[in-house]
Amino acid sequence: MAKNYASIYANPTDSSALEQAFYLKEETTSGTIIPVIGTDFLFTLAGGSIEFGQAIESSPHRSGRHNNNTIKKKKELSWSLSTYFNINTALGAASSAEIDTPARLLHKSMFGNENISAGAVYNTSTTPSITFSVFEVGDKWSRQARGCFVDSSTLNFPGDGEATAEWSGMGVESIMIGIGKSVTANAANVITLATGEGKRMKVGGLVMVIKANGTTRSTDTPSGSPRTITVVSGDLITVSGAVLTDSDGSVTPVYLCYYEPTGKTGIDNPVTGLIGTATIVGLPYQCIRSAVIACTNSHELVNYCFGEDSAGGSIFVPASRFNAEWTIEMNLNADVVGFFNDLLSFTAQDITLVLGEAAGRRLEVVSPKVIFTVPTFSLPDTGSIPVSFVGTGYQTALDAADELTLSYI
Repeated sequence: MAKNYASIYANPTDSSALEQAFYLKEETTSGTIIPVIGTDFLFTLAGGSIEFGQAIESSPHRSGRHNNNTIKKKKELSWSLSTYFNINTALGAASSAEIDTPARLLHKSMFGNENISAGAVYNTSTTPSITFSVFEVGDKWSRQARGCFVDSSTLNFPGDGEATAEWSGMGVESIMIGIGKSVTANAANVITLATGEGKRMKVGGLVMVIKANGTTRSTDTPSGSPRTITVVSGDLITVSGAVLTDSDGSVTPVYLCYYEPTGKTGIDNPVTGLIGTATIVGLPYQCIRSAVIACTNSHELVNYCFGEDSAGGSIFVPASRFNAEWTIEMNLNADVVGFFNDLLSFTAQDITLVLGEAAGRRLEVVSPKVIFTVPTFSLPDTGSIPVSFVGTGYQTALDAADELTLSYI
């Protein structure tokens, strides 16, 4: 059923969290927001968010015992998303279409190098450099963020739950846009909203005009071609582009809304971990209770440029080492005792984890050189004895950049 923005506008109830949807699109120019399309939609789990703010502090000017004014600080933006591993297992041959375009974008931003010649393969042989726009769309509102990048990702493969990926990062700025109603003959590039509703708009936000029925888009703002708000003067909203020709609200009202594309679509096929393998070369088969890979870039945020109130310049600098930390939990047994003693010699371990059918479309995660620290463990009152092994992935040779490879094949 098509989303009806007129009904949403007229509904007096508060917003519902269930309406949250995320769209991600790579930016052509870093830090410049770019319109999303329907295939930029990403299935996410609950809890995703964009956190944006600008701190203030009381002015240190002498003003007696009373606060008199404020000093603004830099704008700060962080975001986080949680996803399943949605893989199109119906494909006959390996293809980049195994995962959604925004999922590919997250992987490329996190790991740097993408090879889509046969599937979608990611490693750290290329330094991350891209940024993307994030559109978080609700019912009565939307947050539009620009200059975003992935700084860390945690890949979770539990034995008693669903495999998930947690993505988080930073960005430049987020803009909140709502819905306003217009009953005037809007001329030139100015749309007049009902009294007080101009506050629902923000300069820089991407918007569209919706006709009185709540679903039809004005030919001034077809899907994929929103307008950008350039001026907000009270309830008078000036938008970019050509002169408006199909936004007259004087006979029947029109609605100025946050931009959202049509044709929302995505791969809804979570590969959860009920089928898969996890192997460590030289160690006989083990029941892996869980495997977690915590990946961090620790990029330097360029939020220190004079004359700019938010991150600027290149937005981020890949100024730290990439780190992939494995945590594997197994039960203590005779073979694991041998593995445990191997760690005393700091012997590197070769790990392969497969999510999905071994002969079908799947995710393979490979770390050929993981060096674990010697773990400590305690015994429970009853039952098996779980031991958590924590180690770091290393490249196998200078400039090999193969400490972690993710392959959707």
